[in-house]
Amino acid sequence: MSLRENMIATAKQWIKAHNDRNATGEAGITSFAAPDFVARSFPSSLQAPDRNCEEYAAFQSWAFTLLDTYSATEVDMVVDETQRKVVYYLNAKGTAPAGEYKNEYIQKLTLTEDGKLIKEFDAFVDSQAMVTWMGKAQAAQGAKEQGK
Repeated sequence: MSLRENMIATAKQWIKAHNDRNATGEAGITSFAAPDFVARSFPSSLQAPDRNCEEYAAFQSWAFTLLDTYSATEVDMVVDETQRKVVYYLNAKGTAPAGEYKNEYIQKLTLTEDGKLIKEFDAFVDSQAMVTWMGKAQAAQGAKEQGK
């Protein structure tokens, strides 16, 4: 496969690993991470820390517990072979005790020289939708704990 084909395949498999969270778990995500992997979340107003591979996988495992279902659909993808970067736009939806989850993401991957592993993952999220939904999730969790 060409570098471009490897880059596209890696990006699509990365998205699939997040969609297939119940089947692949953390290993589905970590298998695409380079040894020096770093994940960053934006905008900075979310105050999310940078995460290495293990920290990112643990965060995703926790986030997956909030949702009964989750699916992100790729809307558009741009590939820059020279800089080994892939940028894509996603529409995400899910269900949870807190209600329906809907959000939009723009994510950027910086890949290794062969395009097969992810060195940097930058996720830009619709922060208003995320903060609103997290408030609902926390309220649902509180109600669940009070009902014990």
